[in-house]
Amino acid sequence: MVAPLSRKVLASYSGLSLPMAAMTMPIAVYLPAYYGEGLGLSLQTVGMVFMLARIWDVVTDPVMGVLIDRFDTRWGRRKHWIAISLPLLLLAVWKVFMPDENGVSGLYLGFWLLVLYVGYTMMVIAHQSWGAELTSSYDERSRLYGWREIFVIGGMTLVLAIPAAVELLGHGDAASKVASMGWFCLILFPITALPVLLNVPDRPGPPARRIQWAEVVAIFRGNVTLARLLVADLTTGFASTASGSLYIFVATYLFELPEHASLALLFYFVSSFLAMPLWLKLAYSFGKDKAIRMALVYGIVINGALWFVASPGSVVILWGYTILYGVAFGAAPALLRSMMADLTDQDALRSGEQRAGLFFALLTTTNKLGSALAVGVVLTVAEGVFGFSPGQTNTQDALDGLLLTYIGAPILALAAAWFPLVRYPLTRQRHDEIRKALEAST
Repeated sequence: MVAPLSRKVLASYSGLSLPMAAMTMPIAVYLPAYYGEGLGLSLQTVGMVFMLARIWDVVTDPVMGVLIDRFDTRWGRRKHWIAISLPLLLLAVWKVFMPDENGVSGLYLGFWLLVLYVGYTMMVIAHQSWGAELTSSYDERSRLYGWREIFVIGGMTLVLAIPAAVELLGHGDAASKVASMGWFCLILFPITALPVLLNVPDRPGPPARRIQWAEVVAIFRGNVTLARLLVADLTTGFASTASGSLYIFVATYLFELPEHASLALLFYFVSSFLAMPLWLKLAYSFGKDKAIRMALVYGIVINGALWFVASPGSVVILWGYTILYGVAFGAAPALLRSMMADLTDQDALRSGEQRAGLFFALLTTTNKLGSALAVGVVLTVAEGVFGFSPGQTNTQDALDGLLLTYIGAPILALAAAWFPLVRYPLTRQRHDEIRKALEAST
């Protein structure tokens, strides 16, 4: 029987997720609007830059995953990669969140987003693949990634509290809000990196072989289970970012409640935080795949209901929808990562190697690709198809188009995520068989 991880290890490991999440949330929610409305770039330019920067990760993520698996040190397999990524992230956050307003262009935004994404890719792949090696238990992995997701939600909640606090202090301009979130990340990254580097066990792997790219490509051949997970992660990432990219616009221009946007979004993540133990219990009872499918159906129903009740000035509807929709937020990210950790065991049994870095790089790639497509698609559709324009007087048709885009894009994506998880083959029982076979072969 695998010993449970101590709370010290769980908290130290999960803590680094707090600034990572705190950084990515404004990128999805505040930065597109800030660069588009506050700094004068067109929404289509902003959408294209964010999409192209994310799509570039399709190349960098798998390469980074292979490198992280291959090159370890006497300190372990993962720690040094997190240490290397830290200064890259700090510099990029400073440049992206606190730009010189006179020097901003599409090229400036694109370059520093690429630097930020390289640092983030290095850190998140090393961190998530490290989790797969901390425990081999089916349910303990759900507990570990559940803890991680709680810190993710905590980071998003705290960073969203900052704009609300800035507004209360009388600094409601977008530049002050974005800069305050940037400083929050700059301070927290070093503070949370230290415990994970000191308290979480890491070990050097077996001697690295020469990278065989043909073997990397061969992972995809016939690996239907991997394809299922990647499709589910891409589509859930699309749904989450599609909602986040338009939420401020919906609250401001459709509901006409801009003063409620930041605080209501904060409570979205509070409800996610409170609901996370529920999804873990459902995963323990019914399996991870079934728990995710329950969350997807719930999200579709709540999102679809908004079409029938949304109306200008309705504080109750905005808050009620936001809080109810937030309940499902944490289920898919936590449980899909736990499921990917299980899949690395299946790969280890087949290949004889531990390639968690590569597998989590693929998962990170699909999530980023889904997010990139979401930003590009929904901003282009809202502006280019329906004629919505922030900062201008919009027609009712444009506002209806904004709402249709906000509701329709996530619903289609959540539905697309549901189907790959039907009759998911890597169950608890199958994973137990794999673990026994791995232990017998060592």
